[in-house]
Amino acid sequence: MIDATANTAASSGQGGDKKLTKWMMASYAAPAAPLSLAGLPIAVYLPVIYADSSGFGLSLAVVGTLITLSRLTDVVTDPLIGFLSDKWRTKWGRRKPWVFVGTPIYALGMYLLFVAPDSFDDMTFMGYTFSAGYPWMFAMMVILYLGSTIKDLPYSAWGAELADNYNDRTLVMSWREGFSVAGALASAFIPAVILFFGYTEPTDAVFVLVVGMCILMPVLVANALVSVPEWPVVEAQPKRVKLMDGLRVVIKNRPYVLLVIIFAFSSIGAAMTNSLSFFFVKHVLVAGELYGLYLAPYFVCQIAAIPLWFKLSRKIGKHRATMVAIGWYALWSSFIPLIAIAPNSWFTPFEVGRILAFLPDDTYASMMTYFEGIETGKFLFFIIVMCFKGSSIGALSALPSAMCADVIDVDTAQTGQRRAGAYFSIWSMVRKGA
Repeated sequence: MIDATANTAASSGQGGDKKLTKWMMASYAAPAAPLSLAGLPIAVYLPVIYADSSGFGLSLAVVGTLITLSRLTDVVTDPLIGFLSDKWRTKWGRRKPWVFVGTPIYALGMYLLFVAPDSFDDMTFMGYTFSAGYPWMFAMMVILYLGSTIKDLPYSAWGAELADNYNDRTLVMSWREGFSVAGALASAFIPAVILFFGYTEPTDAVFVLVVGMCILMPVLVANALVSVPEWPVVEAQPKRVKLMDGLRVVIKNRPYVLLVIIFAFSSIGAAMTNSLSFFFVKHVLVAGELYGLYLAPYFVCQIAAIPLWFKLSRKIGKHRATMVAIGWYALWSSFIPLIAIAPNSWFTPFEVGRILAFLPDDTYASMMTYFEGIETGKFLFFIIVMCFKGSSIGALSALPSAMCADVIDVDTAQTGQRRAGAYFSIWSMVRKGA
């Protein structure tokens, strides 16, 4: 239903078929890698640095509250930036100036948040005495998320407008998802590499990840701004639309609302299982030290499966391929409770000792030292399940994003307006909320 409606409207409000080379698609998608690279420090290391006794020793409850409050600023900034990027036109385009401005703001917030002063003095405000680390962290988080909004919303809208061909849009989003997963894979490997060279403090890994992101992102964004076109906007009925009126029109787009609901539920489900995976490995499988060993094949399978999902979407349509991906994800997720409650004897064929039995005795003994005290049968079966489950993650992100670009054409066909920024502002809030 969504695919058919959007495909019919795909040529409305556009200036003809847009030719994209592989270099253009790769250049557009590449900034997603450092953005994903930054995800690990924010999700994992931020509480360690600010709330752990080895860091600044701030209250974990207050740190969590400040993170939530800083995130709530998106409720205001997302619709506003989406509306302004739709409205303002410059000789450089509607989207590129925002990406150009937002990138250094994001990098600055990221750097100052994690490469903070060595210590914070106490300060007094309205009779209350507290560490200056609290307002510092909150201010840097606000700067970080403001830069993210200024950069990411127009960046997403730019990608939606790069192609007016139904399948090319999926290809653009698949390229972006591939680079995003590659960045996540790098973020999983880098701490392990740093640990190998003897740097054991969490701040060591954070420093490398953050500095790497701050160097890579401006370079890749600059290349995208130079190498990738922003096509001129052709609107059949150009007119001024107020912010709230524009949002009301977006909400009345039924195919879009249905897509957002599906995206919200699938994203929440994936986020819940992903966030709990470390605790499952650590406390159920008692293999927390080998968590990196699970992440590597998990991300590799995500990247490898993206072209397959793209081919499937061309054959059966994006909406059907998305439903297949959701079903595939749910199928393999159902094995996780089984791993937790089933006896170890069920997983004997997957024990590492059996699989490595062909190795020479010395090599075998050396390899097995890494798995001491671990039920390797369950752990290896868990990795296999997560690889199959992870193979659908790319589809659950790329295909709905491509369909979001498609259903924007329904609005364009009805109103003559191009409002990708407004649409992706709501999309972004749903994604962040998950």
